[in-house]
Amino acid sequence: MNQTTRITASPTLQRARGCAEVTVGTREGRTVLRRLYQQGCAKALLPRTHSAKPEAVIVNTSGGLTGGDRLDYRFEAEAGAGLTVTTQAAERVYRASAGEARVVTGLHLGAGADLAWLPQETILFEGGALRRTLDVEMAEGARLTAIESIVFGRAAMGETVTHGALNDQWRIRHEGRLIHAEALRATGDLARSMAGRATLRDTRAIATLVHVEAGAEDRLDEARGIIAQFEGTSAAATAKPGLLIARFAAPDAAPLRKALIRFLMAFRRETLPRVWSF
Repeated sequence: MNQTTRITASPTLQRARGCAEVTVGTREGRTVLRRLYQQGCAKALLPRTHSAKPEAVIVNTSGGLTGGDRLDYRFEAEAGAGLTVTTQAAERVYRASAGEARVVTGLHLGAGADLAWLPQETILFEGGALRRTLDVEMAEGARLTAIESIVFGRAAMGETVTHGALNDQWRIRHEGRLIHAEALRATGDLARSMAGRATLRDTRAIATLVHVEAGAEDRLDEARGIIAQFEGTSAAATAKPGLLIARFAAPDAAPLRKALIRFLMAFRRETLPRVWSF
């Protein structure tokens, strides 16, 4: 009797792919849309606002990210134009069976442009793996406020992140010169590798803010004054010519979010996108 052996191949899982690009310029002294491109699960909405600076709201219709997913974003403010970019909600990075989720963001600022990169927090769940990069190119006289935050699980839901992977990199260039670079990398046993006094210890939520403009260093005392009023969130700020950096750390997402809203509204002297209030 002949026996037939059936070999069942592992199924090829569908992966999320998305790309969103927005370019704004000026016409008769006003900022106008030059280009809008959307592909896959990434969308960029342009809600009507009362601000002279338009807003772009990123939506990931896949509902979250896991290993093998990739999102590419590109936002450009041409010379003299202004743009605020945010996300509709917190991004979620779920357990990865293989590979890592990738989010690649490029920001381009023309001469005298004003761009704010203000995404809401990214939540890394147990077993999640994320590689995130932010590359910025700025021309003379441009002004940038950029923030990125990460939350390790949701304390309110009783979630604890013990294993996963995070690779977060920033590169900011002004007139072709690298003025800021940083990288955060943690893999494997996160509970152990990030529990030391020099890392996160008992912190679940962190954020970094970088502000670039001529004379940014002159606002250091102002930034520290805002930080001094925080409750439930630790923060610090430092500066060098043309660059101000603030770091935030909190036991959970809620106090971090409250601190960021307070800092951004006071420091930028502008209202935040409406999605931040939901």
